Amino acid sequence: MPGIRSSLALLLPCLALLGAGCATYEQELGRAEDHFTRDEHEKSLATLRALEGDWTSFGVKDRARYAYLRGMTDYRIGFKADARHWLAVAAQIEREHPGALAANEKSLVDDKLGELNQVVWSGDVLPMEEAPGTKPVKKVTTTTAKDDEEAAPPKKKDDEEAAPKKKKAAEDDESPKPKKKKPATDD
Repeated sequence: MPGIRSSLALLLPCLALLGAGCATYEQELGRAEDHFTRDEHEKSLATLRALEGDWTSFGVKDRARYAYLRGMTDYRIGFKADARHWLAVAAQIEREHPGALAANEKSLVDDKLGELNQVVWSGDVLPMEEAPGTKPVKKVTTTTAKDDEEAAPPKKKDDEEAAPKKKKAAEDDESPKPKKKKPATDD
C-alpha cells in the first residue's frame, strides 16, 4: 500500500491547487465588485480585464455577474461601445437563465442598455473613450460627392484676386534674428 499512499500524497496537493484556482477567479470577481462599489472604476476594470480570458469558463451566475460588472464599469468610465457589448451579454445570459442577475442588476442592465441602444439606433455614435457627460453625442451625417458639388458655390476670378497673396520666404520667417551690431563711433 505504500504506492497508493504516495500517489494520494501527490494527488491531494494537486486537487487543492485546482480548488484554489476556482476560488481565485471568484475572489478576483469579488475584488472587482468591491472596487466598483467604492467608485474605483479603473481598478475594477483592470481586475475584470485580467479575468476576461477565463470568463467563459465561469458558472452561469458568475458569467452574468462578470458581464454586468464589466458593462457597468465600462459605462461609468465612458467606454460606451464596450459597455453596450457587455450589458447585452448580461441581458442575454439573464434571458437564457432567469435569475442569473439580481433584480436591481437586471433593471439597471435594461435601463442602461436601452439608453445605449437608443443612441445607436437613432444614428448617433457612441463615444469610444470619453468620460460620461464630457461631450455631447455627435450626430453623423453622410454626404456624397454630388452633394459636395452642389453645396460649393462656383469660383469666380474675383475670388482668386481677393485671396491673400503668399508672402515671400523672408516674410514667413518669424524666428528671432540676431541684432546687427552698430559700428563703434569715436566720441
